[in-house]
Amino acid sequence: MGRGSLKEFYLDLNPLTLLRSANRDFAETMILFGYMVIVAIFCYKITMILVERIKPAPDAVHEYNRRKVARMGFLLVFGIAYLPIVFSSLSLLPTVLGLAGAGIVISLKEVWLNMVGWFMIMGANGFKVGDRIELDNIKGDVVNIGFFKFTLLEIASDPRFEQSTNRLIHFPNYNIVLYRFFIVSETMDFVWDEFKVYLEINSNWEKAEKICSQILHEELVLAPELVESKIREMSKNYLVRLGKTTPIVYTSLEPEGTILMCLRYLTPIRSKRLNRILISKEILTKFKNENDIYIHTH
Repeated sequence: MGRGSLKEFYLDLNPLTLLRSANRDFAETMILFGYMVIVAIFCYKITMILVERIKPAPDAVHEYNRRKVARMGFLLVFGIAYLPIVFSSLSLLPTVLGLAGAGIVISLKEVWLNMVGWFMIMGANGFKVGDRIELDNIKGDVVNIGFFKFTLLEIASDPRFEQSTNRLIHFPNYNIVLYRFFIVSETMDFVWDEFKVYLEINSNWEKAEKICSQILHEELVLAPELVESKIREMSKNYLVRLGKTTPIVYTSLEPEGTILMCLRYLTPIRSKRLNRILISKEILTKFKNENDIYIHTH
C-alpha cells in the first residue's frame, strides 16, 4: 500500500473528515457513531471518577442507583447532541432509531424495571411504610420506599416469634416485578398461629382440652370485634372469607403414642410472641395443679 493510499485511508477514517462530510453512506455513519460512543463513554467515566472523589456513595445500593441515573442522563444528553449529526441523512433515520432504541432499552433495563416496581408498590395492590412483607424468603417491616429501592427492617427467620434482628435490607424495586411477595398490612395485620402441646397417653385429655380452650378464650391479646372490623375494612377491596375466626383446640392421637393438643388462634402478627408467652405460662400453671395431666417431653 503506497503513501497515497495510506493518506486516503486515514482521511476516510478521520472523525473530523467524516463529521464535515455531507454525503456519508451507512458505513461512514456507523464509523462516526462509534467515535461518538467512545467520546461519550470517556466523558461518563471521567465524570463518575470526579463524583466519587468529591462525594463518595454511602453504600453499594446508592452507588448502583447513582451510576444508573448518570448513565441514563448521559444517554439522553449525548443522544440529543448527536441528533443533528447522525440524522443528517434522513434515509438512515429508521435504522439508527432502531439501533439506538434497542441499546437504550437493554442498557437501562433495570432502571425501567425499578420505575415500574415503584408504580406497583404505590398502586392499590402494593404496600406502604409500616407493612410487613416477605420477599425471596426474607421477612421484614417496610421502613422506607424510594423511587429505585425500598428498605426492610429484617425479621428473624424463626416463624414462631416474628422478632426484629435490627438489620436493614435494601431491595431494588424491580424485585416486586420479578418475584412474588407476601404482605401483612395494617388493614389485615393478624395471622393464624398454632401452639402445640404433647401429653402422655395416660393423661386426662378431656380435662386438658377444656383447660386449653379456656386459656385461648380468656388470655389472647385479640378481641373478636377487632377481627370483624378488620375483615369489613379489607372487604372493601378484596373478597375475604376467613370462615371461623374463634380460637379452637384440635386433639389428635400421634403415632409415637402421645396426645397432641394443637391450639389454633388468630393473633396480631406483632403480638405473636407475647401470645405464645401468655399461653405457655397459663398452661404450665394450670397443668401443674392437675395430677392426671402429664406433659410429654421429647
